[in-house]
Amino acid sequence: MMKKLSRSVDLLLGIGMASCLAAMSCLVFSNVILRYLFDSGITWSEEMSRYLFVFMIFLGTTRAMKFNQHLNVDIFIKLMPFKWLRVTLQLISASLMLYALWLLIDGSWQLAKINMNTLGPATNMPLWLLYAGAMIMGACMCLFILFGIRRLFENEQQQDALDKNKNHQEGEA
Repeated sequence: MMKKLSRSVDLLLGIGMASCLAAMSCLVFSNVILRYLFDSGITWSEEMSRYLFVFMIFLGTTRAMKFNQHLNVDIFIKLMPFKWLRVTLQLISASLMLYALWLLIDGSWQLAKINMNTLGPATNMPLWLLYAGAMIMGACMCLFILFGIRRLFENEQQQDALDKNKNHQEGEA
């Protein structure tokens, strides 16, 4: 059930990123052709391309968090001699990321409230939608971090069980 949901979320994120990139490319290419060949253009294409680029980044960072592909420095964690210390450092790291995401979500909420009645100059698109996208991205990333914490504890429990089984078998021999 969870694997199917995970694959569905990954597919949705991938389709969303590809759709944003395709729409953005079509808008910019069409606008270039119209300007150079027909001396006219799409007035709102630049602004809409910017919005699509922002949403593509939101989707991409969410997908990168899902697969733990963001840059991280884990050399200190790998050098720790005790397993409990490694787990503790990973929990501290996850807590700091959750705090940073909370700041992002709260700041986006404040900006969405401020820009509730503001419209884009060319598209007349409400600007609060950009900040809503940041809030959704932050919330999804928080969920992926919490799932990662759960996976960390499950892996540690499995490793403990394997170690106990290995010690028990060595004791019999």
